[in-house]
Amino acid sequence: MPARIVDLTLSLTHGLRTWDTKPPFTLIPYSVASRSRLGFNTNLVVMEDHTGTHVDASLHFYDGETRTPRGRAVADLSLDKLYGEAVCLDVSDKAPGDPVDATRLRRALAVGDIELLKGDIVLIRFWPGAWGGEKFFAARGLTLDACEWLVERGAKCVGVDHPNLEGHVEPAGEKYEYPGHLLLLHPDREIPIVENLVNLDRVRGQRFRFFALPLKMEGASGSPVRALAFVD
Repeated sequence: MPARIVDLTLSLTHGLRTWDTKPPFTLIPYSVASRSRLGFNTNLVVMEDHTGTHVDASLHFYDGETRTPRGRAVADLSLDKLYGEAVCLDVSDKAPGDPVDATRLRRALAVGDIELLKGDIVLIRFWPGAWGGEKFFAARGLTLDACEWLVERGAKCVGVDHPNLEGHVEPAGEKYEYPGHLLLLHPDREIPIVENLVNLDRVRGQRFRFFALPLKMEGASGSPVRALAFVD
């Protein structure tokens, strides 16, 4: 039986804002076939490199100045980390304000009767409903110990159904802290993070093949991806 393709990608629509600090996705007609002597349609696209379903490269947090050593841009990211065997752990039965710690991940692994292998891509569903909304953006995500557990288990890439790996975060003093990002994206480790996945309810508790390939943008700290699951 051929593999079933499940699209895990958030649609990019004009005006979409995936976080309150980010600019909206903007799609503007540039060449209009009916009014242009060129005779075809094109659009001007304006977006941040972390728009929609996207991957974080190590340069996102390790610029060599704020944090060292300097990480790699998305064009230099090893593509073999962004495709391969994957599993989806479902912890969406938690209260939105509760963080996802290592205990929750271990429990989801046991309840789902999933085998997690070294080198797997691990997707985590921690929101039970549709993408977006006030409660969605306020949901908590992965704690540091959860990310440490994923590193210990040999995950080569981690994906979540939220704009931020850690979910909603509050500033610690004058700055925000992202311990999971710092752990996974460290240049000595370089475990890519895929955010804003959707439709994880269709692959939860399953093993499948996952693809999330970025645009080859020189100097970019991230890139939108088309995230797909191939379920046998």
